[in-house]
This record gives sequence, C-alpha cells and structure tokens, in this order.
Amino acid sequence: MMKYFKNQRGSAAIVTVGALTLLLGVAAIAVDVGALYVNRAKLVNMVDAAALAGVQDLPKDTVQAQISGQSYAAQNGNSDDVINVAVPTDKAVTVTAKRSVPLTFAQLFGMDKSDVRARSAAVLRPVSGVVGVVPFGVVNQNFIYGQTYTLKVGAGDGYSGNYDALALGGTGSRNYTDNIKYGYEGKLTVGQWVLTETGNMSGGTKEGVNYRINADPSATFNTVEKGSSRVVVVPLIEAIANGTGRHDVKIVGFAGFFLEGVAGSGSLNYVTGKFMRLVIAGDTAGTAPDYGVYSASLVPYESVSAN
Repeated sequence: MMKYFKNQRGSAAIVTVGALTLLLGVAAIAVDVGALYVNRAKLVNMVDAAALAGVQDLPKDTVQAQISGQSYAAQNGNSDDVINVAVPTDKAVTVTAKRSVPLTFAQLFGMDKSDVRARSAAVLRPVSGVVGVVPFGVVNQNFIYGQTYTLKVGAGDGYSGNYDALALGGTGSRNYTDNIKYGYEGKLTVGQWVLTETGNMSGGTKEGVNYRINADPSATFNTVEKGSSRVVVVPLIEAIANGTGRHDVKIVGFAGFFLEGVAGSGSLNYVTGKFMRLVIAGDTAGTAPDYGVYSASLVPYESVSAN
C-alpha cells in the first residue's frame, strides 16, 4: 500500500511540474506578445501623428511637409525606428515605420527580437463647413493666390470686386463688427443660405479689420504664421445681392484671405489683402469645391499609395 501511495505522489509531482512548465510558457508568450502589441500601438499613433503633422505644410511646401513629418516621427519614436515619409501629391503625406522589439522568454526558442510595422496616410480635403469666418461675402471668382485684391463692402455697382457684408447670427453694426474681430462663432456650410447686411458698414469694417491688423502688425503675406489674426476665412457666395435691403445669398465655398489694410468711408470703404491657401479645422463631408481652404484627415494608406 505504501508503495502505491509513493507512486501516486511521484505521478502528481510530474504532472505539477508539467503544468507549471506549461503555465510559464503561456506567461512567457503573453509577455512577449504584450510587448509587441504595445509597441505596435505606439507605432500606429506615431505614424498617424507624423502624417498629420506633415500634411499641414501642404499644398504650398512639399519639401517642408516631408521634413515636418520626418521630424515629428523622429521626436516621438525610438532612435532605431526605420521611418519613411513621402509626399506623393501636393495634398497627401504617407508615413511607414518599422520597429524591432526585443523579446524576453522567446529567446529560449532562439528568437531575440521581432519587427512590428505601421503605416499611415493623411490628405487635405476642401472644407465644407467652417467655424469662425468673417462676414465678407465674396462673389465666387477665379482669384490668384498672392495677388492683391480689394474687398468693397457695401459698395454699389461699377466697382471692381463688389462684395456684400453678411448678417451672421444676427443683424446690426455691433454684431457685424464683432464677427470681423473674432469670427462668427457659428458654423457655416457649403450650400447654406445667409442674409446680407444693409448699409455700407464702413465704420464697423474699419474697426474690425484694424483690430485684427493691430494684433499682429509686423506680419506680411510671406511671413505670416499659422493662427495669425490677420488670416481670415471668407465665405464665397453664388452672386451679389441686387437691390436694397437684406437678401439671401448662397454659400458655395470658402477662401483664405490675408488682411493688409482698410481705408475709405461710406460707399468708398474697402479692404485690401491677398487670397491664400489655408489648412484649418473644419468639416470635409461630401464633395466641396476647392478654393484653397482645407482640413487634414487620415485615410487608408492604400488609397493614397496607389495613386
């Protein structure tokens, strides 16, 4: 009988050792798999952010877009990551990355490291909805970026560049002036109808534009930085409103404008500046016309790399 129990104890010990070995193996695999998972998640976040960082410099500067994406990836990745940033078009940036992850328990089976990979693509799309526009309704036209234009707010027929003031979120001079100073706090979208404002609004135009220029007096079209008060978004409207009083006008798109000056009074009041391309936060739902104001978004890598 004693011999029987000794044999049973021996068998139990063997089973226990086998079970512990199995559990240790599973734990080892879990540790290494977890390390691979965490590193790939970090790599995915890094390439997404790098692509979005690079695309901010488009469509103006494709070289800087590549530099910005590469710099962001290098700062937020590991020193031995293999990173490639490409700019296949003036509105897209792609990023691929590979990272070697050291393994712990897998070394028992001859594997000391394993590679994880990630890739991402970001593109610019024309905005279809914007918050913060200024109330200058610019008639849809073919403008040249960097060329000086005159915005005639409230002027009569016969002026080159005839534009309407818009009543956004309310009417009256104070509302109009505040919308120039701070941007309209509501969202405007392509296809939306808005009211024009009555009168020449020369006083409010001067106050609002000078407020923005004085907040960044040294900026020029070539040196202005992103976020400057002198860079505004204007809604492009389908046509000028005819006759007196308020009229509904249709928004067909959005354009960026650098404010250079404001002068004159009454019907001779005017705003000068240059149209420019911008990348801002905005909606890109549907297919909006391209007037140079974009928002960046991530897209499937294959949709860009295949082009």
